[in-house]
Order: sequence, then structure tokens, then C-alpha cells
Amino acid sequence: MNLTLRQLRAFVAVAETGSFTAAAATLHLTQSALSVLVRELEREMGVQLFDRHTRRVLLSEAGRAFQPSVQRLLVDLAGAVADVTDLRDKKRGVLRLAAPQLMACTLMPRVIAAYRKRHPDIDVRLADTLPEHLLAGVLSGEVELAVGQDVAVDAAIERRTLFRDRHWLICPPDHPFARRRKVRWSELGPYTFIAPTRDFRQRVLPELEADAREFMLRATTQEVSYMTTALGMVASGLGLTVCPTYSASLVRAHGLQMVRLDRPDFHREVCVYGASKRSLSPAAASFVELLEGFVEKPGLAG
Repeated sequence: MNLTLRQLRAFVAVAETGSFTAAAATLHLTQSALSVLVRELEREMGVQLFDRHTRRVLLSEAGRAFQPSVQRLLVDLAGAVADVTDLRDKKRGVLRLAAPQLMACTLMPRVIAAYRKRHPDIDVRLADTLPEHLLAGVLSGEVELAVGQDVAVDAAIERRTLFRDRHWLICPPDHPFARRRKVRWSELGPYTFIAPTRDFRQRVLPELEADAREFMLRATTQEVSYMTTALGMVASGLGLTVCPTYSASLVRAHGLQMVRLDRPDFHREVCVYGASKRSLSPAAASFVELLEGFVEKPGLAG
């Protein structure tokens, strides 16, 4: 059986008006075209749905049994179309995101606030996580997008680079380096260095010159899991650390100074991640578009 939506709508229109002429006008069809649709429907079903009289068309017993189901079907279909249209137009829906703790408390709140001004009916939910767990939610389907610094991916994950962000030296305002325009990595030797993530040393070592590499490998380098821990330690005079440009608001909140690191400049890519075999929802696609525009603002990336 091959019933069409046009046939079902024609049936309901005739049943509700009791007239082929009135039903045709309702559907903006000619009466002959409407009659063809009803006859095709009756032929497909193998029953007569209407008893035709000279002045009025009445539902047959089969038509009376069929009418409620068709009406419910058309109402449900209209509701489903409206739901999808709302999703397309970003009028409703839920967008789930993940970001490392540092980005989740600096860059992401600003982007989400800008997004909600454009799409106030989209419920945006942000999960903060350790950098090494960034992609777990994408793989499990718990989040649609993850935003964070570059990590290795396989074929299951699609990665798009947003920008390259400079890392800066962070020191107390009364530190000798605070008055400098820039500092070389090799000059950090006399001080305790607080690596802001567990993988930081292995990422930076290949880019350092020999004397700076030796400093980074020595025992006075400490590793922590969270940037906030590193900043708290620096604020208490326990050492120096580095952080990306987008964390400037957090650095200022700790009363610390950002100084350019030189020889080499150290950058890391900030990327957005999604599942490679799943298309983005309209809400997620519009969020990525806004995010790309947001990070192009002057001063966000070094």
C-alpha cells in the first residue's frame, strides 16, 4: 500500500466539509484534482470511504473508522515538522559542550553569553574537564562539541583549528621579570617552574634551546593538573608559570603579571572537536560560526 500525504489531506478535507467543492477550495485544488486524489486513496485501500449523494458527501462506515487515525497522524506530523523547524531556526534545543577547566572559566563563558543573546531559547550546557579527558564526551555522545588546545585524534573525531595562541610568562607584580618587556626561556633557570598541565613539558621541550631544555627537565620543575593551581602557587611566591592569552582575565584576578616569552615563542593551537560521523545540529553549527568570529577579535590570541 502506497498512500500519499496529499491523498490523506484530501480525505480529511472532504470529511470535514462534506463537500468536494468546499474541500477543493480549502486545499487550493480544482475539484477534479481533489476527486482524483480521493479515488486513488480508495483504490489503494480497497474500500469506499465516502457515500456520494446529490447534495452532500457522507463518510462510509470505513471512512468513519479511518478519519480519527488520519487526523491524529496529520496533527502529529505537523508537530514534528514544527519541532524540526524550531531546531533549524535555533528557536529551541539543547547544545552540550565540553572544555578544559581553564578555558571553561575564561573564554567559553564569554562565547556562551554572546551566543545566548542571539539564540535565547537554546539551552547551552558546558562540562568542564581535564585536558586529557576532553574528547571522552564527544566519543560517548554526551557532548556534541569540545573546545580546547590541540590533542591527538583518530578517525572518529573531526578537528578544526580555531587559532594559535601564544603562551606568556606569569609572575608576581613585584618580580624582577614583571618590569621586562620580554623574557627568554633560558633566563628562567634560577626559578622554580610550575608546569600548568601534565603534558606541558613534553610539548614544549622540542621547541626549546639546549640550555632552556635542561632547565625544564630538572627537579625544580613541578607539574599540576589545573591552571588555577599554578596561578595560586605563583601568587604565593612559589615559582613561575606560563599560560595562554585567553586566560588573561584569570591572571589579572590573581593579581599577576603577563610577560612575553622569547626564544622561542611558544604557541598552541586551540581547536573545536566533533564526532566525524555525526553531522552538527543547527545549534552546534551556529555556535562554531560564532566562535570562529569571536576568536578573530583583536587581543584574544597572541
